[in-house]
Amino acid sequence: MEQNKLTLIGRRKLTIENVNEIISYNDELIELFTPLGNLRIKGESLLIDEAFSVNGTVEIKGYVRSVIYSENKEKLADNIISRLFR
Repeated sequence: MEQNKLTLIGRRKLTIENVNEIISYNDELIELFTPLGNLRIKGESLLIDEAFSVNGTVEIKGYVRSVIYSENKEKLADNIISRLFR
């Protein structure tokens, strides 16, 4: 199973490896699809500084308040679209 590597520096810079897709983002919430499930990053003034440069790496800057995995391993975008057409 692929693993994620998360590196948080001073709650101001978060680097995440092995990200499959950016589901959604704004300056308070970023949602990512990873092999370990969906990952939600909450904070203030969040900005995706770099995306998918090496090994599916995403670099986020801003003030990070929380990092939460969900057990759901399905892409959120796919779920929303499938619900619209039911």
